[in-house]
Amino acid sequence: MTANKEILVKLISRMRWILIGLLTGLFVGAIGAVFARAINAVTAFRQENGFIIWLLPLGGLVIAFLYALAKDKGAGGTDRVIGAISGDEELPAVFAPLIFISTIITHLFGGSSGREGAALQLGGSLGYNAGKLFRMDKDDQKTLTMCGMSAAFSALFGTPLAASFFAMELSSVGIMYYSALLPCV
Repeated sequence: MTANKEILVKLISRMRWILIGLLTGLFVGAIGAVFARAINAVTAFRQENGFIIWLLPLGGLVIAFLYALAKDKGAGGTDRVIGAISGDEELPAVFAPLIFISTIITHLFGGSSGREGAALQLGGSLGYNAGKLFRMDKDDQKTLTMCGMSAAFSALFGTPLAASFFAMELSSVGIMYYSALLPCV
């Protein structure tokens, strides 16, 4: 009887994570798809209107103003998301919109910004804050952060399996969080 109960508990846990991963993938993936379209649209606009590069300093000022307005003084970038996975760092809810908007502004004015880091930061922030919203424990929140990273990266680049493994591997070099495999995929 104990073995059957243990199997049932594991099955329920896996089904729960399949559902959580699916919902996270749909939500964050949809935002990632909007993000991808927005980047493509502003890049096309900039290429058609070359003069806009002269407004890059103004774009930088707008981004700095937005971060100051949000009172975000923490270290930025993908390191911050990795820190959230390891449990050392907090990701405020405003981090995702800041990344979305600042990356769009940077691409609009021709600034040097990659899509990879922005996708990981956007998805990681959304996943992390969803975990906080649903009051998940630290391990589950870590997994949900990786799910968000996978979903956004996949939406932006169309590589779901690579995105899943990348998010799980990125969190700690040399360590793979296999418990996150099912929900990330």
